[in-house]
Amino acid sequence: LPKPTNPNRAALVSGTSYGHGTNDAAFGLHQFPQRSIFQQLTETNHSWINYVDPAGGTGPDAGFFNWTWATKNNDKIQPLSKFYTDAAAGALPELAYLNPSCCGVGTTSMHPAGLISDGEAFIKQVYDALRGSPQWEQTLFILTFDESGGFHDHVPSPLAPRPDNLTYTQTTPSGEPYTLPFDRLGGRIPTLLISPWVGKAQVEQKGRNAQGETVSYSASSVLRTLGYLWDFEPFTPRVEHAASFEHLIAHHAREDTP
Repeated sequence: LPKPTNPNRAALVSGTSYGHGTNDAAFGLHQFPQRSIFQQLTETNHSWINYVDPAGGTGPDAGFFNWTWATKNNDKIQPLSKFYTDAAAGALPELAYLNPSCCGVGTTSMHPAGLISDGEAFIKQVYDALRGSPQWEQTLFILTFDESGGFHDHVPSPLAPRPDNLTYTQTTPSGEPYTLPFDRLGGRIPTLLISPWVGKAQVEQKGRNAQGETVSYSASSVLRTLGYLWDFEPFTPRVEHAASFEHLIAHHAREDTP
């Protein structure tokens, strides 16, 4: 989405920000009613944990949703330290979802005014934990960002299907109201797939969706890929028309695993 952190994180795990266009109070009040990946996995007997850096700043993303608290699944929100012990013990859940700390000096999300080097150190810690885990041979590490940080991008973001019929209206600096119908993607961000099941040094900017169209990858590509993995239907039209990463997963593990 062409919006800030929390709307994009909600969209990543549920396919929609439910009409929210700012980091408003609703994200901390567990008010979002839509279905999320966390609800989907629980109801189909798959395991998950949302690991959160206690330094905080944003998230936990599983905490956005009313379902998480109403069904007492908030016990699956755990400190980041448990991720490292679970990885070492070979006890990671099927979906390990990590929230780094944000957003000032000493945090690890690379968000201004945090240092990129602190974020890089965090990524290395996570990679080393996964690479040294007994579960490494069954692991796909997806590293992505919730938005581009507000930096200029000379490439206009493409149009995309609306996830729902909700809109967001705000006042521009000139005093004019502007309504976003959530009909386009946000700024470009890097996403890395790291696994012994992913080929070496592959670079892609676009993929093919289920409708046979060549489209830009997006945050919804994550949900589309997980839907194929765990056999669930797309949550929204945005997810339905997203290109998945499925074709990047090989049938045989690499011998020169990263």
